[in-house]
Amino acid sequence: MNTKPDTYVVVGEILRPHGIRGELVVRSFADSPSVFRKGRSLRLSPPEGRPGKPTRRTVAALRVHADRLLVAFTDVPDRDAAEALRGCLLSVPARELPALAEDEVYRHQLIGCRVLAPDTPHPDLGVISDILDLPGQEMWAIRHASGREILLPANPHTIADIDLTAGVVIATPPPGLADIYLETPAPGAPRAPGAPGAPEPEDKGDL
Repeated sequence: MNTKPDTYVVVGEILRPHGIRGELVVRSFADSPSVFRKGRSLRLSPPEGRPGKPTRRTVAALRVHADRLLVAFTDVPDRDAAEALRGCLLSVPARELPALAEDEVYRHQLIGCRVLAPDTPHPDLGVISDILDLPGQEMWAIRHASGREILLPANPHTIADIDLTAGVVIATPPPGLADIYLETPAPGAPRAPGAPGAPEPEDKGDL
């Protein structure tokens, strides 16, 4: 019988050890910390550039400290063992994630989607590269074709439609938002003569 390999979804990243008993500070990409509950088996993948193969670890304990998740694994007894896991990505099989309502999506499904803002001066904002949890709101980091990053507040007023099949999000950003990121000169860039902040023309006197 042929079975398809599991598709894994990254749900977190190990940032650093915490204390001397093997706990790890984890940045969660999941909407709920329950994905890291005690007894859960997670796949740990080395960060890009570090040799090694993915391994599986079982969560021994989970707690929250200063708005951060602290995760302990059954076979990570001390800080030295925890240090070896710094930077690893944590993932679970997609089939283990709970089903969503028709109008809901998982965060990982948004990464790589193109964000379009029709009928605006910048109709193609770029591709979603990260999702940030900031105080009071969720922000999408969007990488523009110019290489600049746009931060878009994600809420019902700014997101009109999400088409995961096409990999496209239709956005209605606040007027002028994209201009702030795309039309402001980059630090150190020369400014046109007469523009605010541009140096005064050199007075060479009468020739």
